[in-house]
Amino acid sequence: MKTNIILIGFMGAGKTEVGKIIAKNKGLNFIDLDCLIEAQECMTITEIFKQKGENYFRNLETETLKELDKNKYDIYKILEKYIDKSKDKGKEKTVKAVNSENSIMTCKETKNWVISTGGGMPAFNGNMKLLKNIGTTIYLKADAKTIYDRIKSQTHRPVLGGKGFTEMMVSEKLKEREKFYGQADITIYTDGLTAHASAEEIEIFLNFY
Repeated sequence: MKTNIILIGFMGAGKTEVGKIIAKNKGLNFIDLDCLIEAQECMTITEIFKQKGENYFRNLETETLKELDKNKYDIYKILEKYIDKSKDKGKEKTVKAVNSENSIMTCKETKNWVISTGGGMPAFNGNMKLLKNIGTTIYLKADAKTIYDRIKSQTHRPVLGGKGFTEMMVSEKLKEREKFYGQADITIYTDGLTAHASAEEIEIFLNFY
């Protein structure tokens, strides 16, 4: 198996939650790339979209991936300046990001990472090639209704225009990105699965990969 595990998929697919479970079960490090970008910009993703535009954000994603690709065997090296030392708790550390729900868990015993990506990241600037260079890519696949039910009450989804998006809008955007998601090394169908069940499915596949 390659060094790192990369989770891709549409917003609401459960990449962050599933990623944290796998990292904990396997004794790996975890990072949410949206969290890292927020730390770099000192703004939420929604604020970046509003103030600097989507193209700016997409370029940030690509530059972040290039940096990760260059340091894929020592990712922690590029994160040290973003670690909030005041929130260190043993081996668990928190990135100085605006979105405090996300965290980086560091384990000195391993340099391997579980990496959660933004929903649009694989669909721009040849990012799928970079992602596959960094590690084993896993697509958390769910249908439009499942995704809509998970995110319909959320207001921090700038690609869908914030609050008031419809299931049809989710379906159309999902179709646009499916050809990129489909390039993943492994696909896990998550409809009807809990985050823990999805993590278990991934761990089974990884044992034979």
